Amino acid sequence: MLWFFDRHNQHLHVETRYDNATSEYVLMLRWPDGREDIERFLDREAYRQRLLALESRLETEQWVRHGPPIIVPDGWPDRRPT
Repeated sequence: MLWFFDRHNQHLHVETRYDNATSEYVLMLRWPDGREDIERFLDREAYRQRLLALESRLETEQWVRHGPPIIVPDGWPDRRPT
């Protein structure tokens, strides 16, 4: 899923997906300065905890979600992750 956040004149893109080739959960952050951070998780609970921490951080830093998320069709597991 793609999530978009705004703060003043800055834009942040957050992408969450599942990489079927590596069986990893993936978090991608595209920052206003052009940096791109990619984090990968084998454990679903660790991934969930990271997303909760990110949500809290963005709220603290006054990022506001802009619009609904966009579903990325190929970002879902082909089969149930272990």
